[in-house]
Amino acid sequence: MERSGTVDKAVRALEALREGGGSASLAELAARLRMPKATLHRLLASLAAHALVEQDGEGRYRLGVGLIRLGLGAQGLDPVARVAKPELERAARAFGETFFLVAARAGRLVVLDKAEGTGLLRAAPTVGAEVPVDVTASGRLYLAHAPELVGAPCASPAAQRAARRGYDVNEGEWIDGLTVIAAPVLARGSLHGCIACAAAAQSLRGDRHDAAVRHTRDAAERVARALQGDSRR
Repeated sequence: MERSGTVDKAVRALEALREGGGSASLAELAARLRMPKATLHRLLASLAAHALVEQDGEGRYRLGVGLIRLGLGAQGLDPVARVAKPELERAARAFGETFFLVAARAGRLVVLDKAEGTGLLRAAPTVGAEVPVDVTASGRLYLAHAPELVGAPCASPAAQRAARRGYDVNEGEWIDGLTVIAAPVLARGSLHGCIACAAAAQSLRGDRHDAAVRHTRDAAERVARALQGDSRR
């Protein structure tokens, strides 16, 4: 597929602003992207016209509100995210920890939605973050049920074990100190995503761990039933 150089440059500029974690001057961005300032200035002006970037009082650039509009619009149109949203919120209220929807899109695993728990801890990652396949519970479930969706040739033994028990756990394998329990959303014979519960490792011990597994699997099953048109939620 033929690619547009201008679009590539625009995406690189937006990613640079995101990765910078705040604002950046034209000179800083140009140096980071190794792009002529005149070219970058024209590109940023076009992005600003659509509210995809904005400038503060000092002329520094940051991501604009238009990206929120586009992101929420895409999320609202995604059928799995739309169905999962109330179930994530229900599980977060009931259990008090953070619940995620993770799904494969364009060959990558990404966080499509997130419902924060009622506690003070706000668990990473953020919506839109890419999730590594090989060291996460959701990744192993994808390797078990749909390796082709994440560009893998086959399931590993660990992924096969996860499939047999119906969920998987990773304890600090990706993010230090964070335990994540994931369960697959299986509907009409296909994997549509994973529901994941994330919490500080010390808060998911013993009975609390078992309860997290139960809440996660229940949420995944409710989403699967909704996708199949089953009203028993």
